[in-house]
Amino acid sequence: MSTAARLDFILKLDGLKAVERRTLPSGMNRPENSAEHSWHCALCALFMEAECAFPVDARHTALLMLMHDVPEIGCGDTFAYAAARAGAEARERQALLELLGSLPGAESGRLRELWEEFEACETPEARYANALDRLVPVLHNLSHDGLSWRQHGVRLEQVLARLRCVAEVLPGVWALLRPRLEQHFAEAGHER
Repeated sequence: MSTAARLDFILKLDGLKAVERRTLPSGMNRPENSAEHSWHCALCALFMEAECAFPVDARHTALLMLMHDVPEIGCGDTFAYAAARAGAEARERQALLELLGSLPGAESGRLRELWEEFEACETPEARYANALDRLVPVLHNLSHDGLSWRQHGVRLEQVLARLRCVAEVLPGVWALLRPRLEQHFAEAGHER
């Protein structure tokens, strides 16, 4: 692959900055974008490794985190609690294939493998990555008094169901997080 082609692909990746999510970053009054989310989760992968219930390669997990939302450049973000979530993987797979189409087979294959590993959630690193992917937006919601949960009518049981992997992968984090969630929903008057 030529240097020019690599530079062109880097500019395509810049499109992830334009994909808005539903949560607001802590201390900010604007939606987070998917590039910020991926970057934040990648750093969490390196920082939270000691919290994981099993050994993981944090560097590899960070790569999974950096790649997992790249298809959103072509298909946008799907809200975690949306009914359309069921078809998100197929939409993202198609968008990823289109995005990677300009890369040579070996490079395209490596990036696709990272995305597929994250989606399959079978390796220790993918399980860890999925837990972090679900944890960070919850922290954002708690920092904003559940703003996006309130805006979309999200109930405690939906949040708890989505966070099962956090309980399994990051049990120490879960021990602190679950009471905070229950307290938040009780105080905020959200539906239970």
